[in-house]
Amino acid sequence: MAETAQQYIDRMLNFAGGDDPVSLQAQTPAQLQHLILGLSETTLRTPPAPGKWSIIEILAHLADTEIAIGFRLRQILATPGIALQPFDQDAWAATGNYPRRDPRQALEQFRVLREANLALYQSLSEEQRDRAGMHAERGPESIRHIMKLIAGHDRNHLQQIEKIMAESSAVAG
Repeated sequence: MAETAQQYIDRMLNFAGGDDPVSLQAQTPAQLQHLILGLSETTLRTPPAPGKWSIIEILAHLADTEIAIGFRLRQILATPGIALQPFDQDAWAATGNYPRRDPRQALEQFRVLREANLALYQSLSEEQRDRAGMHAERGPESIRHIMKLIAGHDRNHLQQIEKIMAESSAVAG
């Protein structure tokens, strides 16, 4: 059964916990770099189960998500209350050919985009951080709230990568 929008929000906010979302997001590129360092192409490209994403697919997804989030932040800043469109992550994965992407390039793209988005966020006033758009599936989302969701999104995918690595080690061992 598919997760509801509220279940997704709750799950991502739970992953973020009470930690500073900017700090969490700033750490993610280095954490990813550390995790994938020395992994074989097989480990990077093998999905843990049918219908699940491999590590490279997760990296490509994170990079593409950063594009979408950066656009949403800028839309909200320019036009508070704007309608925010969701994106179908599976369609993006298929059209972006995630399985064939280069893991190091995907990570570098993610790192650069993340730095740009964090620099933008840190430049905002408190009033600007409270500006919101209307997400088509999740309702009103302030910039501040989006940053918490993304921090949780990062932790979710970091844990997925760690699990894939653990399962890969168990199979190889």
